[in-house]
Amino acid sequence: MPPDRVQTSNAQGRQKSCFECAKAKRKCDLQQPNCLRCTRQRLTCTYPSQPHTSDSRKTTTEPGLEEASLIEELFDPMVELPFDLEIPDVAAAPDLELLNHIPNESMPLTSLEQGENTVREFLGREVSGVPSRIARYPSAKSVQNLLASELFESRIGYSTELWKRAPRMMVEETCTPWSHPNLYEELMPRSMQDAFAACSLYISRTDINAKFVLRHITDRAHVLVEQPIPTMPVEVIAQAQAVLLYQFMLICSDDFRYYRQTQTLLPQLKELSSSLYFLVTDDQTKDQDHAATLPLYPSSTARAAWLSFIFRESCRRTLLAVCHAVSICTLLAGDLVVCNDFMSIGNCVTLSTALWEAKSPLDFAIAWNEKNHFLVEELDFSEVLRLANASDVDVFGRMLMVGLMGADDVRGWLRTKGGKL
Repeated sequence: MPPDRVQTSNAQGRQKSCFECAKAKRKCDLQQPNCLRCTRQRLTCTYPSQPHTSDSRKTTTEPGLEEASLIEELFDPMVELPFDLEIPDVAAAPDLELLNHIPNESMPLTSLEQGENTVREFLGREVSGVPSRIARYPSAKSVQNLLASELFESRIGYSTELWKRAPRMMVEETCTPWSHPNLYEELMPRSMQDAFAACSLYISRTDINAKFVLRHITDRAHVLVEQPIPTMPVEVIAQAQAVLLYQFMLICSDDFRYYRQTQTLLPQLKELSSSLYFLVTDDQTKDQDHAATLPLYPSSTARAAWLSFIFRESCRRTLLAVCHAVSICTLLAGDLVVCNDFMSIGNCVTLSTALWEAKSPLDFAIAWNEKNHFLVEELDFSEVLRLANASDVDVFGRMLMVGLMGADDVRGWLRTKGGKL
């Protein structure tokens, strides 16, 4: 700590963020009188009072001394940094419980009740108390062992293959497993337009233009991250899908220059997951999930139901895709924490290949009336496993099932139903 700074005279350190953002370890935009995050989440926004010291810092210093002072402040525990060096708490991560059972007894464990119960079931023994700050950082060896394990490949391999195909699928088919082909038929927000252009560059990259493509993708991603979370539903879902595409391009490029940028997008994905969650749980059209039949004539009713389904299910799937991606990317970064399932509570998704692939209101109405469709609530696939045929479960549903059950069990179930993974 620099000699002119003592704890008693500077109780708040260099904290500038409001107390709510500091407590949640989120970036604060420092707006007055209330920051954007507190305004959006209806929190009480209170900034720390500025400490008064008798000795003011000099406005000009020698270059060498200034750099030395910055280095000292970096390791000063009383200084609030503009970025977070600590692994986020389990309760703050909007992740799905897709990766709970990690077979590594040396991994750090939290003493949260949910984490204790899960690990007790797996290890069959008592869990130790809260580890120290240093103990919470996993060793490189434990991460390498996990990433090389058959369990990791069984739960994650199918998802990563879909991630690799997502940019090309968006360019060639204007869709992904979580974004309906007709979602942007009438309007594509600017965030998605930029991501679409980046995907086009990405799938056409060569050894010669790879550096230019990397610079363009990272620049577009950083511009998007600096934007506030939108309030219009179509803008929220578009921004979330755009960030997902940037993240997948950075991760799946097989180029270390891309991968080093991935952690900059995770905070934005977590913020977007909260906005998507409220869109999903407050959806006024969700009663249509239980509609008995749809009339084929006049077509206006079927058209309204089809358009509502397109947006509603794209929003639901995007939320689950974001949470799934955050879980996996957090794990890839070496953060071996127990995932929490907060975002699955109150969430649901309709699984039906026929409904998702319907090309018109008439096709949709026929599929709704005559084909199987399953409303999976809070990731409970028991009805699907009991009653569905292999052809009823589309690619997105299979991705979720593989993450929850493992590839071998899903392959076995599909085999009994006359299909394959």
